[in-house]
Amino acid sequence: MKADERELPMEKATAVNTCLGVLKGRDCIYLDQVKQDALNNLTFTGDINGDLISQHRDEKDWFPYTLTFRQVLAYFTCELDTYENLAGTEYLDGSSFDLIEDSTWLKSLPVREDFDKGIYRHYRLFTYDDVYNIIAVSYEFVAEL
Repeated sequence: MKADERELPMEKATAVNTCLGVLKGRDCIYLDQVKQDALNNLTFTGDINGDLISQHRDEKDWFPYTLTFRQVLAYFTCELDTYENLAGTEYLDGSSFDLIEDSTWLKSLPVREDFDKGIYRHYRLFTYDDVYNIIAVSYEFVAEL
């Protein structure tokens, strides 16, 4: 085997299980607002489609939510159809909120020497119109049940 043929770990998207269960499909997450604060937190607010969640489905049509990513190091946003062309894969039938394990983006990020890269995670969020890739320490998801 040549040096350039070594097998690298592949990225793996794992659905995040929220208080509404797994969120699935293009029509699941509607975004009203994104705010970034001075502490590098990124907060998304909007509504979740009650037909496209795995728990509490029969309770309401729409669930208002707040999703906050803490200590954001980097994020990238792209229009959904363009992202699919960029990624070369179809995502619309999968989870709308994933943790990306073995992230090549996170591994390649040239962080400051005083940052502990090991505490950061790569999350991917599909909203109706856009896709967000976010490198953050943690997240908090709250929905009105």
